[in-house]
Amino acid sequence: MKKSIRARAFAPALSVLSLAVVASVHAQAMNDRVLPDAVITANRIPQDPTLLPMGVSVITAEEIRSAGVTDASDAIRWLGGAVTRIDTTGGRNPTLDIRGFGETASSNLVIMVDGVRLNEGDMGGAAISWIPVDSIERIEIVRGSGAVLHGEGATAGMINIITGRGMAESGGAVSVGAGNNGTRDVRVEMRTASENWKSQIYGAALNSDNHRDNFRVQERNALARTTWSDGGQSLSAQLGVQSQAGGLPGGINVSEFQNNPRQSFKLNDNGKTDTANLLLSVELPLDVWRVGADVNHRNVQSKGYYIADGYTSDSKTDTTRVGLRAWRSLSMLQAAGRFIVGLDSERWEQDKVLLAPTWGTNVRINQSSDALYVRQELDWTPVGIKAFAGVRHTESYREAKGDSNGTLDASNNSWELGLAKRVTQGAELYGRLGTSFRLPNADEFSCSFGCPPSTLNLLRPQTSKDHELGYRQKYSEGYWTVRYYRSDLRDEIGLGADYMTNMNFDPTRREGVEFEAKVKLNSSLRGGVQVAQRKSTFRDGQYAGKEVPLSPEQSLTANLMYQMSATQQVVLLNQWVSEQRVAGDLSNTCSQAIQSFSLTNLRYSHSFDAWMFSGQISNLFDKQYYDYRSRCNPASRSIYPQAGRTWTFTARRSF
Repeated sequence: MKKSIRARAFAPALSVLSLAVVASVHAQAMNDRVLPDAVITANRIPQDPTLLPMGVSVITAEEIRSAGVTDASDAIRWLGGAVTRIDTTGGRNPTLDIRGFGETASSNLVIMVDGVRLNEGDMGGAAISWIPVDSIERIEIVRGSGAVLHGEGATAGMINIITGRGMAESGGAVSVGAGNNGTRDVRVEMRTASENWKSQIYGAALNSDNHRDNFRVQERNALARTTWSDGGQSLSAQLGVQSQAGGLPGGINVSEFQNNPRQSFKLNDNGKTDTANLLLSVELPLDVWRVGADVNHRNVQSKGYYIADGYTSDSKTDTTRVGLRAWRSLSMLQAAGRFIVGLDSERWEQDKVLLAPTWGTNVRINQSSDALYVRQELDWTPVGIKAFAGVRHTESYREAKGDSNGTLDASNNSWELGLAKRVTQGAELYGRLGTSFRLPNADEFSCSFGCPPSTLNLLRPQTSKDHELGYRQKYSEGYWTVRYYRSDLRDEIGLGADYMTNMNFDPTRREGVEFEAKVKLNSSLRGGVQVAQRKSTFRDGQYAGKEVPLSPEQSLTANLMYQMSATQQVVLLNQWVSEQRVAGDLSNTCSQAIQSFSLTNLRYSHSFDAWMFSGQISNLFDKQYYDYRSRCNPASRSIYPQAGRTWTFTARRSF
């Protein structure tokens, strides 16, 4: 157990080191700006995106408000171009997939809120529906590996949701919404602001029958946040809680979907999840350094009553994450620069019990991770060249006890290099390369019934070599960018063809081209588009040349916003997703596929004085479709239909 002892001793050593050195750079003002004048935190510190030789997409608060999306996931889908798959619990946390990772998409994408990682240590993904959409200041999407700054599971990229919109001034708002399928949505927000203090309280209640039998959902959210700042230093505390309860209708088969997609054969299954999320943050100057720290604790309790199959599940999860980082100006090689150093420490624990009349399992999972990272950024402004280099060392320890037993002691070194060159006024060519990794999560190395007792020991860490080349052009009224990427993975962790066994795949590859553009056509019309052409394939082994399931080769997302007058606006959203292989179809022999689909949303809003009224139709043309199917056999009940046409009316009053 030498390595595990070293891993447990790693955190104190890193703390001492980080407090002695901790770092990053205050970026120097640039004479020729080639990207929008914005400040983003994709590198976990505030900075101008001109210092980022990578593909960064920013969804603004204005775009979110205009589109009328009701949660962060919808904003990422309709305005950021992500492919999504249904939340089978009836909530608003669909799987987000931005580079074709299919079944394990949520384990290969890091989700953060205000720079703090939210990913769970199992396959549950990051729940973000508790975030008040009205409080979102912007959403930053970085496609491509972010392992150096964000750790494991960042091969596909990173999404950072920044909150605090409107906190600079006192006020508030109340909104009431109603729609078909018994949908009722009420939200209340209050803000106070003084010279140094800013506070926000938010509450929301959602009830809906949803679009299937036994798919009702009841969701309650609350958020309290306060921030103190004197301009040079700041302190903030944030507490978010959510309770979600509802029915679990299960899947239906092909003929049942065609005859009646609303039906369910599990009319009594139900579940409930309660989540509490506490975040404390501080940022202050320390001599020539600027230092930031975050402490995040999350508790999740989830219960499921699977009456049709005769068992119940009960899990309790506690997560604690601590992040320390510092940055300072550090010029070298005749270039302005910034140096960053940081420490991340994570503890994730889960107790999970499955109970049936004739069997039962009880498993306790402990996961720990400690990491130290450094990064140097350089900017040769006169010649239009920017570059960065970074490394990260991670020590991880994972253990399962109970009816599933095993340990994993692993260390990893990740690195990245990036370079950008200004080619004309407003245009840049950039490239980057590096490595990324992920470890098996709790659902992959432990199991509920009939699994090997030491699954954890059988799964090797997943590694990837990542490459990206891009070009971007900014105009006075918009921009466009095109990116080529390739990730060559070894020992990718995925689900076997039997849909029961977690395994290491033979070598795989994610490769594709992405195009993105935003443009203001005139004073009243603006639009945006994201297009992706991707290939997710096996490079070697028994499935060489075959496609990875649940990974559509093409997707296109577009939005058009028309300002009819100073008080009226019409928004059109559309997304098309090509067909994709059914989950588990590793051999690509299934005669059926998940069909392509195209969806259109239409919204009209009218405002006067402090009021705004809006009406929205989602899935305007009532497309009957599904985006998740877990079995090739058409008689298997493995299809989870999406909603047909739905409508919502909302009245909102600000004060």
